[in-house]
Amino acid sequence: MVQYVVEWLPRINSVSVVVEGWKCIKVKSLKRTLLSISGDEGQEEDISLPAEAEEKVGIPYKFRDRGYDLEYIMKLRSKPPKKYDYSIMSLPDGKWTKEELRLDPDFSIECLHCKQQIIGKDNCQVLNNMPSEFWVELMDYWHCHKPDVEGEKSASYSKFETLKPSENEILIGNSFFQGTAATFKNVVLGEDDNVVSCKKCTAVLGQITADSLYKLYKWRLQLEHNGVAYRFPPEYDVVLSLINIVKGNSCRYALIKSQRQTLLVWIFSVDIGVTLTGNEELKRSMKLLYTDKAMVINQYLERQNVEEVDTQETTFTAFYACLQKVNALLPSNMKKMGEWTISYTSLT
Repeated sequence: MVQYVVEWLPRINSVSVVVEGWKCIKVKSLKRTLLSISGDEGQEEDISLPAEAEEKVGIPYKFRDRGYDLEYIMKLRSKPPKKYDYSIMSLPDGKWTKEELRLDPDFSIECLHCKQQIIGKDNCQVLNNMPSEFWVELMDYWHCHKPDVEGEKSASYSKFETLKPSENEILIGNSFFQGTAATFKNVVLGEDDNVVSCKKCTAVLGQITADSLYKLYKWRLQLEHNGVAYRFPPEYDVVLSLINIVKGNSCRYALIKSQRQTLLVWIFSVDIGVTLTGNEELKRSMKLLYTDKAMVINQYLERQNVEEVDTQETTFTAFYACLQKVNALLPSNMKKMGEWTISYTSLT
């Protein structure tokens, strides 16, 4: 069986193709984003490239031996993309955003299990984005440096220290919705005081925040739009946290934690194009290196700036499973880099 991985680095217009499993691999043809290769025993494979390549390749072209058993590499130059924003801030903001939902006034957010409507036009009059993740820190800073108005030195600013959305106002986070109990009339308190559930089927939808708001996880809901139901992949919760780390600071290491598991992730490359075995394409992706070995994790915690990300068990497990699934599609010598395991994840 042939295995391959294609990486497109748009900032330097480079495409690399690594193929494993055949002897003496040759290029039969190269047309725009389609690379056709053949093996020594007449095997053939068409590989989709993440970007259009310059077709300045003599046919037949022989892949270069990487020095490993039955593993070969070819490097191409891609054509510069006509429109491509290289800035970090152009990375996706997520799914089911304020901008996306405003495009369809008849959207419906439903319980994933029983399809009971949770958010719709009856209880959603205002959509607002959640404040920045640094909001709490800003509030602490404000509290320490708040101005004293003459004659009002004991004035209270407590109203600015908590989130208080009005009834039928929905706050939208990367991977959750938040609002008052009065807004979410089809959501009730669960058996656990910190849990909220669907009123119809009692499926757990989220939790209660410190501000006594209902926080509903997008991966426990579905979006109904024009008769089509869309799900929010639970692993995307972790991906969005990694995107926020890249956007918010220069840190490239993240310690992903759930109650039972821990994973150290090195954000190696951001916003690249990838094609995996079976022509599984990731148009916009991150290259991630990861490890769950305690000794390695402790070493990096001591010498690197590592951002900690707390996750739900569901999202951690889904994210880890996706990393392992992609790693299994890579050629043998592309699976590891020293003490790190290699994988890719889609940004969209």
